[in-house]
Amino acid sequence: MDDKGWAHHIAPVRAAGAAEAIARRLSELIGARILVGGDRFPPEKALAELFGVAVMTIRHSMAVLREEGLIETRRGYRAGTYVVPDVLARIRELTALHSYTLADIEELTAWRIAVSGEASARAARRATRAGLVRLRELEAAADEAVADSEAYRTLDAGLHLYIAELSGSRRLVEAEQGIQDELTRLLADHPGGVEARSTPDQQHRALVGAIEESDPEKARERFANHAEATADLFLPFVQ
Repeated sequence: MDDKGWAHHIAPVRAAGAAEAIARRLSELIGARILVGGDRFPPEKALAELFGVAVMTIRHSMAVLREEGLIETRRGYRAGTYVVPDVLARIRELTALHSYTLADIEELTAWRIAVSGEASARAARRATRAGLVRLRELEAAADEAVADSEAYRTLDAGLHLYIAELSGSRRLVEAEQGIQDELTRLLADHPGGVEARSTPDQQHRALVGAIEESDPEKARERFANHAEATADLFLPFVQ
């Protein structure tokens, strides 16, 4: 984890309720697949400096994540605190405690269209040539991973987070992280099959193409199609 450049996703938190806020933030980074199974956290002192809090606050935060089964602390060789290797299985167990309804899926889809649709439109206006090259690489990697639901979830989340970064808006990036966290929790239990992940709207070619064409409205429309295709994956499983 130390080498992944994840620290730019961290900002100082307010003192009141800081431990809980940090635990939620780190849990969200795990859910958004910015941190994945086996990633190692920096020492507590370094984390405390990133968040602008005392080391004791970090210890309380990590205790919360440890109790949820999302992280583990190892002793001896390669001692440290890590995201548990089977973190998606643990997320699946936690998600099973919550029943999603059709209204939940519709609300999440509307929120995605509002946030990620705007990020896509802004990316179409602002993306540099280098940014577009990287975006196409991420799109190809995600589409090649359709047979592996876990790998696809990580790459899919990374692609949408990168589009948010291309938008140039930190707030859209933060909102996208929350969206990807929730999608991971939903997809952990119902990842869909290869056929579902391979449909044109579920893949990203049209969306990335619209961004490459510098067409904001088309990018927004293509993202809406993509979000609705994702929502269709959940319909057989919601109440």
